[in-house]
Amino acid sequence: MDNQEVIDPLEQRWVVLDRLLQELGKKYDIPPEVTKNLQYARSLTHYYNQDPTEPDRAKELPRIDSYLHDSELKLMGMAGMEGEEFVSEWEQRLLDASQGKEVFKQAKIQSKFIPGMPANFDFVRFNFKKPIHEERFMEICEYENVIIEFDENDSSVFVFGEKDHIQEALKEMAPFFSEQMS
Repeated sequence: MDNQEVIDPLEQRWVVLDRLLQELGKKYDIPPEVTKNLQYARSLTHYYNQDPTEPDRAKELPRIDSYLHDSELKLMGMAGMEGEEFVSEWEQRLLDASQGKEVFKQAKIQSKFIPGMPANFDFVRFNFKKPIHEERFMEICEYENVIIEFDENDSSVFVFGEKDHIQEALKEMAPFFSEQMS
């Protein structure tokens, strides 16, 4: 690879599979286990990449590969319904990703740790395509007794609190989700 930075193959493979899932999800129902496996793979990859030299983290590599492999098999099976050319295109992308080539740019989302957050609090995180109006979100969260944190770009939002309070806050926030879908 000429002057290209080598990209983490695990991360890039995940990105390719995530894009394939999005593409196929426009026409087909994706089995829930595929989405779950990709979520687990993502979490474990992040855990592993924090310190790849630590033996306990290195033990996660087979699990990560298993989750990615299972998702790949199911998604590529579904891709077959789109034709040979579609399958070949995605096989090449997966091959490039496994060789550490950047197939798709990946937006870096930093996970947030809130010091002092009670252990019994739940949280949700969601990303918007475009920045949202923080003021209305803050009002809803204050009313519903939850804590909200915004990422620097105002497109990633974290809501912390007791589960039932989070659920009520999300119901109130529904119009924001609708705006993002249009």
